[in-house]
Amino acid sequence: MLVQTSSQKNSKVHKILILIVMMLFISACKPAATTYRPPDHNEIIAFIKDQGITPVVDKLLDDSIVLLYENTTSFGYYTLTVREPEGKPAMNHCVSAMKSDQPILIIGQMSGNKPFLAVIIQDTALLAETTAIEVAIDSQNRLTATTNGQKGVILVSPSPVNDWGTITLYNAQGKILYRQ
Repeated sequence: MLVQTSSQKNSKVHKILILIVMMLFISACKPAATTYRPPDHNEIIAFIKDQGITPVVDKLLDDSIVLLYENTTSFGYYTLTVREPEGKPAMNHCVSAMKSDQPILIIGQMSGNKPFLAVIIQDTALLAETTAIEVAIDSQNRLTATTNGQKGVILVSPSPVNDWGTITLYNAQGKILYRQ
């Protein structure tokens, strides 16, 4: 019959403790899970400066920001998010369209979790009078936003969109100023 000595028992306990400590250490050293968050105010300001753009309006979409901008020749938007734990800004999408003599410019996306449409008023007389913009998704659903004197608005659909419908601009009295 084998009899264990106390030193042999202590050795086994010691090995088990070392194994437990190593397992805890290894599990604690796993890389942190990657998550995403919208950029904060300072990160947005830094991005605007780096890109040399003028912001028009921005809109929060879950873990990202849609930043509508203009520069000397075009309007466009960026969707921006920050990857954590690195704190590294990431640009998901960038779309731009040349400025034109058309009264309004329309850019956006119909896919993704939050389809959106950016409407930019390029005509200065129309901009001065417009207080609200309405976009028809279909015959029963419409999105509206006030302009608050800004050149553009971002309208977000709560569900996927097959096609964006008629866009209507209104003045403060509810009169239709422009329809496309």
